[in-house]
Amino acid sequence: MSTRCQIGFYEAEEKDLSKHQALIYRHCDGYPDDAGGVIATILPILQDFQKNRGLSDIEYAAAWLVAKLKTDYLNIGISSGLHEDIEYFYAVYPDRIDIYDIPFDKDYADFTKIKSVPIS
Repeated sequence: MSTRCQIGFYEAEEKDLSKHQALIYRHCDGYPDDAGGVIATILPILQDFQKNRGLSDIEYAAAWLVAKLKTDYLNIGISSGLHEDIEYFYAVYPDRIDIYDIPFDKDYADFTKIKSVPIS
């Protein structure tokens, strides 16, 4: 079974995870660690975007990430809300990525923060 996740994009000061400015769904390889995991995959993309454009431009950063991650017709999508089957949630801020473990079929208030990874 695939490890599914979602990646939300936020303003620097936003504390409410339900108030994302953009939300991406990743159908597989949603685990945080390892060479094929989310952090190893998206961190270089976000670092490159930050260097050239700045991550405060959330709409463009999210679009750039989708474009770079798209490999087939199933792996990446754009969401309007939480999927019920995700195992991890990644909150992307201009300076960091916060990683959350998700209990099955829960809401943002039930997320457990695992760690933060600086982008720069």
